Amino acid sequence: MRKSIRLLMLCALTALVGLAAAPQAPAPRNRVIGVVTATDQDSATLTVKSDAGETYKVSVVATAKLLRVAPGETMADAQPIQFTDISVGDRVLAQGPLKDPEKTIEALRVIDMSQADLAKKHQQEQADWQHRGVAGTATAKDEPTSTLTLRLPSMTGAGDLVKVAVSNKTVFKRYIQDSVKYADAKPSTLAEIGIGDQVRVLGNKDDAGTVQAEQIVSGAFVTLAATVVSVDAAAGFVQAKNMQNGKPLRIKITPDSNLRRMSQMAGGMPGATPGGGQAAWAGGGAQRPAGAGQGGAQASAQAGPAGAPGGQRRGGDFSRIMDFMPKIAVDALKPGETIVVGSSKGSAPDEVTALTLLAGADFLVNMAQMRAVQGQRAGAASGPSMNMNFDVMSMVPPQ
Repeated sequence: MRKSIRLLMLCALTALVGLAAAPQAPAPRNRVIGVVTATDQDSATLTVKSDAGETYKVSVVATAKLLRVAPGETMADAQPIQFTDISVGDRVLAQGPLKDPEKTIEALRVIDMSQADLAKKHQQEQADWQHRGVAGTATAKDEPTSTLTLRLPSMTGAGDLVKVAVSNKTVFKRYIQDSVKYADAKPSTLAEIGIGDQVRVLGNKDDAGTVQAEQIVSGAFVTLAATVVSVDAAAGFVQAKNMQNGKPLRIKITPDSNLRRMSQMAGGMPGATPGGGQAAWAGGGAQRPAGAGQGGAQASAQAGPAGAPGGQRRGGDFSRIMDFMPKIAVDALKPGETIVVGSSKGSAPDEVTALTLLAGADFLVNMAQMRAVQGQRAGAASGPSMNMNFDVMSMVPPQ
């Protein structure tokens, strides 16, 4: 018995010695990607908000490799930097062992994109979308021939049609429900685009007038006209009456909701700048007023379809006109006033999340109703009272 116990103890001791002598597995390496929200030079620590919305502490060890790369470049172009070169607003990828409960990464490598470089890239992409982009409503789709037909927005009647050709190089993105943030958009395909969807296309026109799509961003949205009943600014809700069916409508307002108030100009057309400046650009072909708002790029570049900046008149892209209207807070909404709300399709019929909300929209609603009456008199099938191509994707990607 004693020999058996001694043998077991000897085996256990041997195993422990072997375990101690064996090479230890390296600590698991993880990474976090996000935006720098704070820096601490003394402790060489970054606070990073990840793309998933979580906050991490990134402790940069003395031997860490710090690199900066410009958007669109490869790691072969990366340049060494110091910790002091990293600023709030930069986008970083930090790699190293993760202490999970504390959400702290001991970074062995940090790759940085500066806020200035990101802003420059953003402006370039915005300008490109304005210059070569076209936006409209999908009216037809032919998957066998990889083509899509869009109707361009118009405030004066049925907009022009444009044909879009896609290829295996076309990049598809689709907005998720209750968001028009390009950062939230997910990879998509032509098959996901439905008739009636809002679509933005980036590409050049060929000699036949077809847009050869490089990028396509789509989303399913609905536009409703309503009358404000009450406002709960603290809770972020607006109680309203749906003007189409007369039923109660509960509108949720989020920090991402784009709330604007419609301006009026001589003749009743919307889109005037403060002070009554002429808004001839609302027709689609004229220059944007000097000094007006920051819509991302000049309205003249949006005036024509892809490849024709400042050319063909489109009858007014309402999403561009909205860029010049003043932003408002939810508590600026008053009971009894007319609003137009853009939201995702698929939401509950009596409750929507406002992606875009336009207050003081009597003129727009009246015009839509007159068009509906004219269509009925002409024998056309009656449709929704707000068939206005009210483009809630007013922010050109990426954002």
